Amino acid sequence: MKLTPPSSLLPSLLAAALWLPLAASAQPAPPTQGAAAPVQAATAAMRAAPPVDLRVTYHTRTIGRDGVLRQATHTNHVHRRVGMVWTERELPAALLQSQGHGHDHDHGPHAGHAHDEANGAPLLVRRSDDGQEKVEVILAKTRRVIEVDRAHHGNVGYGGSWDTQYWLVPPAALQRMERLGPPKAGVQRYRQVQGEATTTVDWDMAGQYPRRIERSDAHGTEITQVTATRLPTPAVAPWKASESFDRGDYSDLLD
Repeated sequence: MKLTPPSSLLPSLLAAALWLPLAASAQPAPPTQGAAAPVQAATAAMRAAPPVDLRVTYHTRTIGRDGVLRQATHTNHVHRRVGMVWTERELPAALLQSQGHGHDHDHGPHAGHAHDEANGAPLLVRRSDDGQEKVEVILAKTRRVIEVDRAHHGNVGYGGSWDTQYWLVPPAALQRMERLGPPKAGVQRYRQVQGEATTTVDWDMAGQYPRRIERSDAHGTEITQVTATRLPTPAVAPWKASESFDRGDYSDLLD
């Protein structure tokens, strides 16, 4: 039986399904002058990308061999600034109302696993100019910032690809896709066909982010859709409050 993955892992799984095969099929890069050249190029691209505030919705639809249709949807608010990305889950209205009436939807800690409070918590990822990454989970209830070591990045929904976190679609992946016609209204469409899977990307050229990503198989039994729309720039940056929180590391979430 095929199980729907936790929503916190969908961006990571999507990146693995869409972009890693593209990277694997790429031709070897030509030699660069000095080991620092790729890092410098990545830093220059990062600094050239404009800041954006996005509402990103992930939707998966699968039909299993048992004939059961399974669907999952979740939405994140993504705020991109130079060298950093803040990702925060948008909670459905029904859940907010339930919580407002005092209902507790946490399941408590389990031996050897992180507490529920880290599941879907805001994620702050930073990259310095030398390519070093720092991943933090923000626990607003307990006013703590938890730094997550590389071994546990996947547990908090970070797939380990800065390019995917920053652009949602790595620019290098777009270069290996087929360009479909000229841009229309500032959007360039790309397509990649691998076996029975087809991926299309509608890329906002000015904003440097995908307005829409869709991956489907030839028979429509597996479909993943990602849509991104612009949000107003927040009057107060959502990460501002966490600057005064206590600091900790991932071991603090383990039993």
